[in-house]
Amino acid sequence: MSVSLMRTLVLYVAIICAIRLMGKRQIGELEPSDLVITILLSELAAVPMQDLGIPLTAGLVPMAVLVSIEILVSYLCLKSRRLRRFINGQAAILIRHGELDVKKLRELRISTDEIIEALRQDNIQAVSDVKYGILEPNGRMSYVLKQPVQPVTAEMIGHTPPDIGVPLIVITEGRPVMGSLDQLNLTVSDLEKRVKKANIPRISDVFLMTLDDCGNQFIQRKEEP
Repeated sequence: MSVSLMRTLVLYVAIICAIRLMGKRQIGELEPSDLVITILLSELAAVPMQDLGIPLTAGLVPMAVLVSIEILVSYLCLKSRRLRRFINGQAAILIRHGELDVKKLRELRISTDEIIEALRQDNIQAVSDVKYGILEPNGRMSYVLKQPVQPVTAEMIGHTPPDIGVPLIVITEGRPVMGSLDQLNLTVSDLEKRVKKANIPRISDVFLMTLDDCGNQFIQRKEEP
C-alpha cells in the first residue's frame, strides 16, 4: 500500500512539474498540440500508477521526452509562423457582416445549433448583430459586433470614470498577505489604519480585504460565531 502511495505521489509531482514547465493554460484554452501532450502525459502516468510491476522510469522517461518535445516545438513555433499554423491551425471567420459563412461551416463540420449556442453564451441575441464571428485555434469564438449593438463605453458618453488597478488580496481570514503589501509598498501598520477607518477594530476581524494601486478597496468582516 505504501509503495503504491509513494508511486502515485511521485507521478503526481512529475505531472505538475511537466505542466508548469510547458507553461500551459486552462484546459478549455489549450490549442490542439497542447491538448494532445496533456492527454499523453496523463496516459503515461496512469500505466505505472496502476501496475506496480512496471518501473516508475517507464512512465517518467517518456514524460520527460514529451515535455522536451513540446518545449522545442513551442520554441520553433515562435520562430516560424508557417509551422505554428500547421501545428495549431488558424482562425476561421464563420460570420461575415451578420451572415453565416455556410461554406466554412461545412468545411469545419460546425452546425448552426453550435453557432447559436456560442452566441447565447456570450449574450449575443442574433447572428445579425455580429459583424465578424471568428473561430479561434483553441476552439473559442470571438466577435466584432456591429456598431449599433456595441456596448456603451465611458468615452462614448464623455464620462471619465475613476481609475482602477488590479485588486490584490491583502487580508485573508484575518491574516495580512505580505507579498501583496510589498507590491503595494504598504506596511501592516498602513493596513491597520485602513481597517480602523472602515470601522473594524482589528485585522483579525477581517475575512477578506482587497486593494489596488489606485486606492480602491473591498472589505468583508468575519461573521460572528
